[in-house]
Amino acid sequence: MPACVPAPTSISSNFNGTPIRANNFIWFTSVFKVDGLGSNPVTVRFDDQQIQFTAAGTPFTLDVPSASVTFSPTATLATTTFNTVTNEWETTLPSSGLAGNDFVSGLAFQVPFDFPGGINPVTWSGTFSSDTSGLTIHWQWAAAVYNSFSNDYNSLGVKPTDDNSASIYQNSDHAGTPENFKPFVVGGARGGGGSNFTGSLSATAAASCP
Repeated sequence: MPACVPAPTSISSNFNGTPIRANNFIWFTSVFKVDGLGSNPVTVRFDDQQIQFTAAGTPFTLDVPSASVTFSPTATLATTTFNTVTNEWETTLPSSGLAGNDFVSGLAFQVPFDFPGGINPVTWSGTFSSDTSGLTIHWQWAAAVYNSFSNDYNSLGVKPTDDNSASIYQNSDHAGTPENFKPFVVGGARGGGGSNFTGSLSATAAASCP
């Protein structure tokens, strides 16, 4: 049993007014900041995740892969990979010194028919747990649209943290940016295209591990 099992958490937000064309991909990402890490290794999990919304009268419930994020005092490079055996995101981060948010989980969803703009609400839910007590987790989600993408998550080149020097991606892109597919971003979901590779972040929800 993990040291802390907080209650499930959810965030409801909305898509912008740009319609999303059939066969384009919505790239959903969640990010967080964790307080109370200390000097020992800490692993935080995000499980039982779902994204729910209704588009043109059709309800959707999307299952998001689980995520395991390890903060390590010996890590010198932030990394994110997708474990195809366990079907979960695995991220390793230095325990201290990171600026901004860190990537938690992501889902690529190919739109089956033309979606109208302004879908509301869009709700992401899940349950955080950890092997360490005394944590406070502040999380958000975002979504951007791509006209070419991949369901091979290890081919995306996902940036693991906002920090512009902590990973192999030495830039100011947000955590969750699919670095290898940036040329294909277009407007829609919570993004405007251009250099908005993840879309705007939702409001923040907090989960505590007392």
